[in-house]
Amino acid sequence: MNRKNNIDKYLKSYKARLIQILDQLNQDNLEPVITAMVDTFKRGNTLFIAGNGGSAATASHMQVDFSFFVRYFTKFRPKVRALTDNVPMMTAVGNDTSFDDIFVEQLKGHFVEGDTLLCISASGNSENVVRAAQYANENGGKSIGWVGFSGGKLKEVSTIALHLENEKGDYGPIEDMHMILDHMIVNYLAEDDEFLAIK
Repeated sequence: MNRKNNIDKYLKSYKARLIQILDQLNQDNLEPVITAMVDTFKRGNTLFIAGNGGSAATASHMQVDFSFFVRYFTKFRPKVRALTDNVPMMTAVGNDTSFDDIFVEQLKGHFVEGDTLLCISASGNSENVVRAAQYANENGGKSIGWVGFSGGKLKEVSTIALHLENEKGDYGPIEDMHMILDHMIVNYLAEDDEFLAIK
């Protein structure tokens, strides 16, 4: 086995797949997402974030970036809550009712009018994030869907859908892209006058 050549070939393929997704990102599909987030923070409302697997890790990472990293450029602390971080609650709901309700049950009693829910899903077909998006829409809030592949159900139910299409089952590059979106947005906010003016 010629590992050096195999690695070179795979690296070129992976980079090409990631670039193909990156090239779909533009002002038209990014601006509505950032505007919804800034408007949520201006109202003093909360941005909730949900996802499964690698997307759950991205949700948790985003809470850190939006709640802690922002201290480098503003004293304002956005209200951000990753629904992925309460393991006892998720296991209780999953065991007693259904895994499909692990995010909806956390939103009940906490999600209020004006809040926003960001759902991250490569396939867009995870029932628990689809139900959570529907709950947000039905209770005076907005839902943002970050989806890959063909978009799935989440693309259809989200108030705002950021769909970056890629080959079904190719999780790595689209999950990378969702992490890039986190870092891109939180660093952009360091230059956004409207966000920096929030007290």
